[in-house]
Amino acid sequence: MLPSWCSNMSTRNALLAGGCVSFAALRLFRHWRAKAEALRTFPATEVVIITGCDSGLGYNMACTCLDAGMTVLATCVSNESEGYKSLTAQGAASGRLVAYVVDLSDQGSIEATHAEIRQWFAAAGQSVHLYGLVNNAGVMCFGEAEWLSADLIRAQLGVNVAGTLLFTVPLLELVREHRARLVVVTSHCGYQALPGLSVYSATKAALRAWTEAVRIELAAHGVPVVEFVPGGFILQSNICARQLRFFDAMWQRLSARQRLFYHDYFNRYRAYLAPLCQARPVARFGAADPLTRCFRRVLFDRRPRTLYCCEPWRYFFYYNAFRVLPYRARSWLVRKFVGMPEF
Repeated sequence: MLPSWCSNMSTRNALLAGGCVSFAALRLFRHWRAKAEALRTFPATEVVIITGCDSGLGYNMACTCLDAGMTVLATCVSNESEGYKSLTAQGAASGRLVAYVVDLSDQGSIEATHAEIRQWFAAAGQSVHLYGLVNNAGVMCFGEAEWLSADLIRAQLGVNVAGTLLFTVPLLELVREHRARLVVVTSHCGYQALPGLSVYSATKAALRAWTEAVRIELAAHGVPVVEFVPGGFILQSNICARQLRFFDAMWQRLSARQRLFYHDYFNRYRAYLAPLCQARPVARFGAADPLTRCFRRVLFDRRPRTLYCCEPWRYFFYYNAFRVLPYRARSWLVRKFVGMPEF
């Protein structure tokens, strides 16, 4: 039997060794994280196409690619948007950005933009390489399914699904030839549909399915296909800037009976969302913002994963619970997660 002083020494040595291992592991983790988050630099011959750059995520990804030295072909909805004006100014200063105005719900607009992009690549010649195509553009509309007009349904389906596919598919030949990464921005709503976002959830679920199928198809050609789930960033984007106008359109199309039935609930619903659905100035996300860290990896990881998810602890808890709970419990928990007014 060991003396007590020897036993104490063994314990101290074990604790010391454990502390050293933990310290070394922490240092290695910090080194790995810093290396992963470090902004890579690229020559201007590396080209990335990004849709939906008027504000929020698309604007920030375009700026980050510019910071990295890449050439950016950015699409915007309007040449009057702050994002368009800011990016064109940066492009004039750097000579590495071309902005296009495209309406993803309009086939003619899509085809015209395709022609301009192909013309740009033809003029650039063999010196340029398509690094990536990022599908970010989207339309989101809050509201009960019964309230949505045909126009509001078509707007979400037209941009989020049809527009994304119609913009991307004709460019897949270019993506394949250059072995560029194809990035598709989806949503947590595509994993668990949310009340008040029925059509938006459906469009993101459709995009997820399309992305999975295309990933298998393009794997044979060495093309990485990445799904990016950015989490909630409604306060950092203008994706809901038109929501109050959408509410006006909904109310106008409701029948007299529907207005009488929903009146109080509709007003509470609108009042709850009004502070969240204001137009916001275009701004860069902070370098330490988890979303910035995540989309940098989406863009710059040398061996990109199939899925990147920016998931706060709240989202992590709820969405894992959604996967395992039976319907009644899941339905109650979804309501708690959304936190919207109830009828």
